[in-house]
Amino acid sequence: MLDRISSYLDCFEDPENWAVATIVSVRGSSPSPVGTSMAVSADLRIIGSLSGGCVESAVAASAQDAIAAGGIRRESFGPDGTPFGAAGLGVALTCGGEIEVLIQPLATADLATMRELARQDPRNPATLTRDLEAADGSRFTVAERRAGAPRLILSGVHDFSFHLAQLGVQAGWRVELVDIRPAFATLERVPAGAELHLGHPASVITDLLRQDPDGESWTGICVMTHHPDLDVPVLDAALRWQTPPSDDDVARCFIGAMGSRSSAARRDAALAELGHSRSARDRVVSPLGLDLGAQTPAEAAVSMMAQLIAAKNAPASGAPLTRCSGPINISRPRTASLIDEMAV
Repeated sequence: MLDRISSYLDCFEDPENWAVATIVSVRGSSPSPVGTSMAVSADLRIIGSLSGGCVESAVAASAQDAIAAGGIRRESFGPDGTPFGAAGLGVALTCGGEIEVLIQPLATADLATMRELARQDPRNPATLTRDLEAADGSRFTVAERRAGAPRLILSGVHDFSFHLAQLGVQAGWRVELVDIRPAFATLERVPAGAELHLGHPASVITDLLRQDPDGESWTGICVMTHHPDLDVPVLDAALRWQTPPSDDDVARCFIGAMGSRSSAARRDAALAELGHSRSARDRVVSPLGLDLGAQTPAEAAVSMMAQLIAAKNAPASGAPLTRCSGPINISRPRTASLIDEMAV
């Protein structure tokens, strides 16, 4: 429920007519991770989804029944398919895995806690623990945890950074743009949902990084300008902020720089003069982006965002899925559960 709880604020004001369905366990391949939720009303208004369309109709019908009965339900869906509805349609997960869905009428919920969570910034960490009892008398605890959103810090405000920032906002990331030029650092040049800072990029970004001294949030720092006197200090600050990860760790900081290969070479030489080792300088990804043949700022932003997402979700390779083998969602646990069963 925490995944989109802010979207349910109106539902909490009409709890008798709404239920929320949440994926509480998965086994094998699944379209969505545990914690994914959707809300269903008694008159079949729907907010969100749980899969690519495999189970939504069945979940919605079960949610309507749960609202009418006033009881909590647990539904399971797998690859084999179960008859559903008068037409006897098979409801199956075509991805081959299994999911369990908890359906809770909001009339049975702790609405005060949920309203408070719904009003919080969805990019902040949060927890929601519910002790529940199903219609069959079984008792269990559901514990959800929402991690802090990834951060994307962009140095330079222009069309390329606008589109990249927009993609970051759409992905639910905390996005911040920095520019030293007052004529460019204007709200009109920044997408809704992103934050704007006016000042020297290296100084501002250093202050932003100090807000997360332990590196708890995955952070992407991208130089989007082509001014050595601005670019190199930002890269220098980023490299000094966090030590490289060990072989067993996933890097919590991605450092990238947009530009040509010659620009990348000049920045690399400048960083070497500042004392950064070869291994440290290799952490700077430049030119930034995947080889998509981008022709416009919007297309270039897609190539850059794709590389950022792959880095965040390491060991994802960023290669075409047709050239890969194994699970598609390689960074997602194959088995996960939010449920802790209680002894009756």
